[in-house]
Amino acid sequence: MKLYELAAADGRRFSPYCWRIRMALALKAMSATPVPVEFLQIPQICGGTGKSVPTLELDDGEVIVDSFAIALRLDEMNPVRPLFTSSAARSHCRVIEGWANTAVAAEVRNMIIMDIWKAQSPENQAYFRASREKRFGRRLEDIQAGREGRGATFNTVTLAPLAHALGHAHWLGGNEPDYADCLMFGSLVWGPILSDFPILNDGPVKDWFARCCGLLKDEPGVAAIRL
Repeated sequence: MKLYELAAADGRRFSPYCWRIRMALALKAMSATPVPVEFLQIPQICGGTGKSVPTLELDDGEVIVDSFAIALRLDEMNPVRPLFTSSAARSHCRVIEGWANTAVAAEVRNMIIMDIWKAQSPENQAYFRASREKRFGRRLEDIQAGREGRGATFNTVTLAPLAHALGHAHWLGGNEPDYADCLMFGSLVWGPILSDFPILNDGPVKDWFARCCGLLKDEPGVAAIRL
């Protein structure tokens, strides 16, 4: 099967949603052939069937779009090492997904948005700037400005629930990682992949992040991270 993933001009894969699936595959000891695509190539995925990344194309031609839907399908394909151990776990992961998308990943994006832009090819830089400045109503430079102060609040406020949970368990999944860990790891990992700006302070969250990186030690993008 093939996993279509967002990539920078130099091939670095950085989408938080794609890294959720990369970690999910690692947890389940499954593999998929990576197919890197840049922003402007996304509409061409699977002949236009895949409208976003990640997109998973199975060997029989089935196409699954959306990271949560892909995770559910992986469990259907291979029930060993489940990402969701129960319906309650799925509901728990939906809560984590909402928090990760609307707070964690969004705040990381705002702190590294110029680094994202710089990592693209010229034509994708133009697309990224125009589309994001229209969406957010501000210049990229203004979005990222003041990130040093926001970084401190990000750790002490936004990530406080994560630090609290990790003070009581090794993983968000409890004794073993599950899709909740994939969700949060993906939302944090694109920072150090694309930027030298320090996203995480020392503490339980950074320790957990290092454990997640250990699960993905064979992934070049993760192996290059220096915590």
